[in-house]
Amino acid sequence: MEKMGEAEMRKPHKTVQQEMKDLFNHFKKPPPGTVVIQSLPDPWYFKIWDINQKYLLLVGDQLLSAPRNSNSPEGLIAVVPDKIIGEKDDRTSAIFMGKEDGQRTLSCVEVGGQPRLKLVGEKIMDLYNKKQESKNFSFLCKTASGKETGSFESVAFPGWFLSSSPEPNKPIGLSQQGGAEITEFFMEKTNKGAGGAVAIL
Repeated sequence: MEKMGEAEMRKPHKTVQQEMKDLFNHFKKPPPGTVVIQSLPDPWYFKIWDINQKYLLLVGDQLLSAPRNSNSPEGLIAVVPDKIIGEKDDRTSAIFMGKEDGQRTLSCVEVGGQPRLKLVGEKIMDLYNKKQESKNFSFLCKTASGKETGSFESVAFPGWFLSSSPEPNKPIGLSQQGGAEITEFFMEKTNKGAGGAVAIL
């Protein structure tokens, strides 16, 4: 079994539920009468890894899960709220996820009668600003009481979750819970993209 360093074994400072709360609070519209200097926030950027310590990495147009070492790319995932679906409750929040440059976004499509995960040439902030639902791009981030992790359920295909293989360096896909695939993930926000709407009352 491959030995992991201390940095690989550490857990995030916040639970996934706390990260989602912070994300949605940041993107909320300011109260009426607030003077906004910069109206359009940037996506937030997260490190995301499964419960077996394999990090999500975008290699070309493919999303993989791989153990991290000193030579690994940072592997940041851009995340913004899906403001049309929004927060269903304290533990369920709809989000979009995509490539770090914001030019391509994860989408769920049907191929051969099965849901499949694809990286599509749709800008993540264009999806954020749309006034209608974009279910194929939307994931429900779900957290359970007492857990630090979260799962990502496809809005277009209920019951199908973002999943990683038990084996390293395999593509991220969609699967139903209860099988061999891993559907529980940690998240940690990075400092990149920390800017956003600055308001003066």
